Amino acid sequence: MSKEEIDILKRALAREKASRKVAEEILELKSAKLWEANQKLARAYSEVESLLSKTDSQLQGVFETIVDAYVVADINGHIIKMNEATVPLLGLKDVNDSCNLMELVKPSEYNVVYLAFNNIYKNGGSISDLLVNITTKDNRDIIVQINASVIYDNGVPIATQGIVRDVTKEKDEEEKLIESEARLATLFLNLEEGVLLEDENGNIKVINNKFCEFFNIDEDPEYLIGQHYSKLNQSISVFFEDSKAFQKDVTTILANKNPILNQEIQTIDGRVFERDFIPVYREGVYKGHLWKYKDYTIRRQYRKSLEAEKFKYSSIISNMNLGLVEVDNDDRIVMANKSFLKMTGYDKKDLVGVKGKDLLPFGKDKKVVEDKSKERKNGVMDSYEVNVKTKKGDVRHWLVSGAPSYNLKSQVNGTIGICFDITEIKNLQLQKENLLSKLKRSNDELQEYAHIVSHDLKSPLRSIDALVQWIKEDNKDKLDEMSLLNIDHIEKTLEKMEQLISDVLEYSSVGSEDKEKTNVNLADLVDGLCQILYIPEHIKVNVVNPLPSVKGDKTKLQQLFQNLMSNAVKFIDKPEGKIEIDVKNERGFYQFSVSDNGIGIEKQYHDKIFKIFHALNKSKDSTGIGLSIVKKIVDLHEGKIWLESEPNKGTTFFFTLKK
Repeated sequence: MSKEEIDILKRALAREKASRKVAEEILELKSAKLWEANQKLARAYSEVESLLSKTDSQLQGVFETIVDAYVVADINGHIIKMNEATVPLLGLKDVNDSCNLMELVKPSEYNVVYLAFNNIYKNGGSISDLLVNITTKDNRDIIVQINASVIYDNGVPIATQGIVRDVTKEKDEEEKLIESEARLATLFLNLEEGVLLEDENGNIKVINNKFCEFFNIDEDPEYLIGQHYSKLNQSISVFFEDSKAFQKDVTTILANKNPILNQEIQTIDGRVFERDFIPVYREGVYKGHLWKYKDYTIRRQYRKSLEAEKFKYSSIISNMNLGLVEVDNDDRIVMANKSFLKMTGYDKKDLVGVKGKDLLPFGKDKKVVEDKSKERKNGVMDSYEVNVKTKKGDVRHWLVSGAPSYNLKSQVNGTIGICFDITEIKNLQLQKENLLSKLKRSNDELQEYAHIVSHDLKSPLRSIDALVQWIKEDNKDKLDEMSLLNIDHIEKTLEKMEQLISDVLEYSSVGSEDKEKTNVNLADLVDGLCQILYIPEHIKVNVVNPLPSVKGDKTKLQQLFQNLMSNAVKFIDKPEGKIEIDVKNERGFYQFSVSDNGIGIEKQYHDKIFKIFHALNKSKDSTGIGLSIVKKIVDLHEGKIWLESEPNKGTTFFFTLKK
């Protein structure tokens, strides 16, 4: 081996030693780093073990205290583990109670539950928001929501875990909400106002039946949803006189997006609409707008009519002759018409805001007005008289009719009074009372005078009658037939004169005695008259209908029927006489009739027969006063009397008496 080769080998050996040394240094460095890394890994593993233990403890705490029911079950549905929240949900005794979840599922739900869990066992994954109807162990029917996942062991599914939540109330509320939404939708579609809702792009979201009806839109509202409003706007605009102006107005409104309420628009056919535009914002972002149309035609016509009526009645109230005043609950005048101002002499500015009871009532009548004001607050309405003092100081007598006034809540908010000046009427009433007093005194004096005259007239008649009788007896054998006939005429004339004086006294006495009226049984009264009056055998008296009881003067009523019955008897000339007494029950009064089949009365005498001293024949028994007395008695009982008669057929007297 040559030197050169040896040198090469030496140099190669030197390089190898140097390389090994470097490698050893590197290995020593790497070993140190590896040891250090190993130490860090050991510390990290220790920390992970500690953290895992802590996490497992925390998870166990969460598992125990979670609000919702948490369940771990094997693949057959047997519960392996559960938390406390599961016990009351499933109706168990405690967490150690055994239970198979599939036994709680309603039979109708088996297929749904089986397919759901079979799918995740085969394909993995999880179940979300599965709704199942179950019957708990304590026999409660509930709806539960299940969120579950599979537990694996070396890739093999061995169990499921999941959260079970009772959503029965939520489902009930959801169903109620759906039902409510359906009712709301039905109500919305059938509103009496036309409603159109558009989104921010002008697409129709909601339109109801009334809107389509207002503008003769034939399409169903459901068909229009989703369409752009522009086409609809064109078809609506033709209903207005200036269709272009209508469309321009809509464009301006949409551009401004400002709410518009109660805007009146009128169609060509005379309808008036009230239109509202309401922009819709959500969290400050424009989301669309609502159009609402209300047919205001009838309401506007009614308002105009009401305004016309108000103007008419305001004019009547302002110019009527009766004074009208309105006061509030504090008795302060809030309104007075022209007549009231004229009656008081005050101007409106003098009265409005002033307490009327402090200004107008005179003397003690202030207390009357205060009492009436209190009664008004309790809803009392009545009329009363009061003395008032005018601005000039004149005392006037008013008749006031007061009634409470009410607000829209039916609460008394004051009084309305209608005032009538009855000063002149009161003066006339006083004059009337004075005249009646004087008339009463005159009647009393006249009655007394009639009795005196009757007595004074009858005394000489009786003396003449006695003298005639003496002459007749003293000259019984000396008087010829003509003389006896003349003496007989004298006797009859004296008798008629005495009857006439008695009738005059009786006529003047009717109404002079103011007896208290009592209930009089007319059936008993007429029956008694039939017993005491002279009624020939050939005359029959018949009461057709039962006679009622009336309130009146029994003596005068007896005299009334007696005169009519006697009058009928007196003038019956038929072989078979007939008198009928009847009654009709009318509203507020009874109508009586007394009819006969006597000689009758000619029609031209019907109005004269009730006048005093008017006799239609020269009968010695008739003085012409009887029917006058009858009329006077009927008048005293506030009734009427008349007759119907034909000569030779008979007469019927009718008269009324108040019930």
